[in-house]
Amino acid sequence: MSVAFRFVFILCFSMHRVTSTSHSKFVEDMNGYRSVCKSIGLEPKQSCTGSVIAFHASLKNHLRNVPVNTIIKFEKVHLNKGNGYDPATGVFIAPEDGVYSFAWSFVTGKGDTMYLAAVVDNQVQANTCIDKQQSSFINTSGHFIQELKRGNKVWIRTWYETAKLLNANHFSYFSGYKIISN
Repeated sequence: MSVAFRFVFILCFSMHRVTSTSHSKFVEDMNGYRSVCKSIGLEPKQSCTGSVIAFHASLKNHLRNVPVNTIIKFEKVHLNKGNGYDPATGVFIAPEDGVYSFAWSFVTGKGDTMYLAAVVDNQVQANTCIDKQQSSFINTSGHFIQELKRGNKVWIRTWYETAKLLNANHFSYFSGYKIISN
């Protein structure tokens, strides 16, 4: 009998018994099922009760004529689980070791050129740009995944040339979350 079939059989059997047992018997049964799953290699790789680290922040106000190498401060915080993101500095500091996913998006005006870089501890990890935008408003976004150690810092900054306009109103944002612990 295959491992997957045995697992499904055990799971179905457990669901059938759940409806007819007391709370203490249910907990005892579930611990037994977890033990069986572990013995056949089907245990979760991390706890379901692990800490959530996630943030999402957007610009409060439009930014105009932002000099090269300026960290963008996304000051309107919508979510900050784990308190890793600091809106006063625009920097995310990893509260725990792990693999993280980051995304950012921005909107500029017609004719504008915008270059933004995603930086980890002063090392550029990804770049995005729009050059001489042809329509009224265009959204540009970026994404990267990075293994971080506790204390590593991540931010978005301008590069190459002065940024003429970063549009606020939820159009320009920075977000990230921990995918998995190391």
